Amino acid sequence: IISYLDEEHGSFKGAPKFPQFYLFDAMFYFYLKTNDEKYLKPVETLLKNICSKGIYDQLAGGIARYTVDDKWIIPHFEKMLYDNVQFISLLAKFLKIKPDNYYFKKAKQTTNFIKINFLTKETNLLGSAYDADSEGVEGKYYVYSYDELKNIKNIQKFFNIRPEGNWEGKIILDEIKEPKDEVIEKLLNIRKKREKPFFDKKNQLDLNCLWVSSLIILDSIIPDQGYLKTAENFYQNIEKKFCTKTIFHSYSEDISFIEDYAYLIQCLLDLSDATMNPRYRLLAKKYCDEALKKFYDNNNKIFQKNEKSKNDIFTSPIDISDNTLPNANSIMLINFSRLGYIDKAKELSNSLNGYLNLYKTFMTSSLKALDFFKENSSGKNCTTEGCKI
Repeated sequence: IISYLDEEHGSFKGAPKFPQFYLFDAMFYFYLKTNDEKYLKPVETLLKNICSKGIYDQLAGGIARYTVDDKWIIPHFEKMLYDNVQFISLLAKFLKIKPDNYYFKKAKQTTNFIKINFLTKETNLLGSAYDADSEGVEGKYYVYSYDELKNIKNIQKFFNIRPEGNWEGKIILDEIKEPKDEVIEKLLNIRKKREKPFFDKKNQLDLNCLWVSSLIILDSIIPDQGYLKTAENFYQNIEKKFCTKTIFHSYSEDISFIEDYAYLIQCLLDLSDATMNPRYRLLAKKYCDEALKKFYDNNNKIFQKNEKSKNDIFTSPIDISDNTLPNANSIMLINFSRLGYIDKAKELSNSLNGYLNLYKTFMTSSLKALDFFKENSSGKNCTTEGCKI
């Protein structure tokens, strides 16, 4: 995989360019285990480029889904919750070993953006996405004309500003160096007059749980912002909406996926570790047992995506590839290890190893999970961020 990465701009070579944070999270894990710079350098290159280029909203925080070019400058302006929570998580992990004020600011800015702009008032949980367009025009909310910018004092010192623009005659903010607050304020004042893109308010259990886990990681490096308390409050809202009768994914109480259980259990274990409150671990165990009953294919020794009772007559939907998130089977293997479900962890580990022979380039999160289980089982000092040898 490393040989296909863009050493200058990060992620894979070519365009369009997606962050694919699950891949770099796995690389970071193996760096912490081995101290081999070949795993850390791609993470650092990715974060450096994403934080400074057009994919990042330089005024409010948060990243777009992908860019159409290979230098992260021209985004498809849609903002997805799943990208942003993984971005915060990876940035926080990186900051643990390489503190940097610039990245601290980006982490805080994006977290505040998510807390405020993705919040749905009806449930006090996070929605799913912002559209790319407003008033029928892609990027209209985010881009500027040269005339709007030319009279802002010293703006060329902070952003690449040219009369011809850098996208269809318009200007996407591409950072040269960190801008001063007064420049940001003037740019935001122009933006505030525009219509915001449509916000998809759909609450999804797995993504809100991943948000809780990201806040907990962030609290470990920025303890004065109350992120752990925010994480606990969000979990209470998750419990109220999604865990009263039966676990469900979003709208219908009849539909749940293994991802919902995997990330719910993970966030409960993270809360348990951070607060030492035994209730969270007991709940994690309860939901793990429930997931085994509902989703575990006892013939193939692996979790399927939907509940077994709702299978199509012809096929059992087993999914082992990473997609927008780390695959749920990889998360469940780590959950088994953390809960001490050793026999089930061995079964699942053996199954994932079998799939690796065919699909290893699509299973980087499973590589991390398999290593975590192996090292944890042998008595090594392991966390989900890495194992100390």
